[in-house]
Amino acid sequence: MTFTVMTFAPVQGFIERSRKLRDLYGSSFILSHLARALCEAGQQALGENALVSPALINVTQGTPNQIILAGDFPEAEGRQALLDAWKEIVNQCRTWIEQQIPAEYTWKRHWDLWGNHAWEFFCGHGETITEARKAVNRAKRSRDWVGINWQGESSTLSGADAIAWPGLGRKRDSRNIRMSDDDAEIKDFYKKLQSLTALGEAFVDETEQLSIPELIKRLVTYHVVAKRIGIQSEVPASFRDISREQRTFWFAGDGDRIGEHFRQLKENGQNEGKVLHEFSQAMLEWGENTLKPAVDGKLGRIVYAGGDDFLGVLYEADTHKFSPQASLEWFSKHFDPLWKQHKQNITVSVGAVLAGKQVPQRDILQQAREAEQSAKKQGRDRLALRVLFNGGNHIEWVCPWKFLEPIFTNYRDRDKGQNWTHIYNDVAVLESRRGLSSPDVALALFEVYFGTQNRQTLEQNPGYYIGTASISDWVSNLAKVGFQLCSNT
Repeated sequence: MTFTVMTFAPVQGFIERSRKLRDLYGSSFILSHLARALCEAGQQALGENALVSPALINVTQGTPNQIILAGDFPEAEGRQALLDAWKEIVNQCRTWIEQQIPAEYTWKRHWDLWGNHAWEFFCGHGETITEARKAVNRAKRSRDWVGINWQGESSTLSGADAIAWPGLGRKRDSRNIRMSDDDAEIKDFYKKLQSLTALGEAFVDETEQLSIPELIKRLVTYHVVAKRIGIQSEVPASFRDISREQRTFWFAGDGDRIGEHFRQLKENGQNEGKVLHEFSQAMLEWGENTLKPAVDGKLGRIVYAGGDDFLGVLYEADTHKFSPQASLEWFSKHFDPLWKQHKQNITVSVGAVLAGKQVPQRDILQQAREAEQSAKKQGRDRLALRVLFNGGNHIEWVCPWKFLEPIFTNYRDRDKGQNWTHIYNDVAVLESRRGLSSPDVALALFEVYFGTQNRQTLEQNPGYYIGTASISDWVSNLAKVGFQLCSNT
């Protein structure tokens, strides 16, 4: 039997270029819509039962972007399905704006360029799902990317791509162009966008001038536009509850060794396609029915949950008084049991980033994904805690899930309290005198603050608990991250 695997790119880049939470939601809606369009095209050509993964449940965010079909689905049809779905989004956003704000528009060519060149499509076939996946990976090595050039001012959000305004693409003699005139027209256009009552709230703020893809991400989060496209959207009533004046805790997670998990099941004689479909169903339902209810409106928000791949943010929500320490407690006590409710025999690696005030969202997302990869590199089945400061510097500490609660629950300072300033100061003094470079000193310090039992646990299998780090660095980073997360000062 022949299997077909399809995917498209860029995905992480498309998400990470989102500068506001609303744009992040828009990115997730668009990616899920495009993935669903590929699923439906495959089902229409090969039959409803041909879809192996993802299992299509009623979710609007997080539909995985790798589609697996049982059957030979032509690459050209898949590419056209992706292109048609994306062009529909682009055209509906453009025409909606033109209907709402009458003007002399010369920007259609630029919208068409984005419609034609925003995505790369990859397709592979094989006698098994594994072979088809390998074919897709080979296809990714040969890229066919078209960059879109522009003239004029760049987006105020990203600094990349042209500002979208009615005069974009207007043919003029460059000698007669006066930037002050263009600037006045751009400001007038965005003032009109800002005042559109059909959107229910201010669409852009006074400092924003968006590019075409940024405009699309923003528009699809409004029901009046989303329903024209057929995007099912679950957008919060407002995004203003996340204050830029408070710290937030972003986390990104991904299942470990999924390919190895399926290889073992196949070797045990189980049907590869059936097992993969059941796995996809279980993971998507876990994200929708377990993870989201545990977080949304209580601790923060889940931006998307694409099966074993998810992204969320903890902050001061309706019933949750945010503190880094409370967020850490949720991770150390509640997340691992929550993860296991999907009943699939896989572990998870998570990167969690405590972001300082005014840190750009793009930097936070990048750091969260880097922290997730750090958790995987240190041995998987663990949490990487990273503290990100306003200047871009960060500190990080990585620990297996099962060791988190014993460490943070059993911490005692020299006064038998839980003031992390004590260990933080001791580490600073020892590092200034190069005393912490000795593993014995690091272990002794760890025992003083975390107890003999935890030291014995650590010494029994140091490679598992500290990964590739040295014991000195691991203890030092624990003290520094713990101070940032648990200090009351």
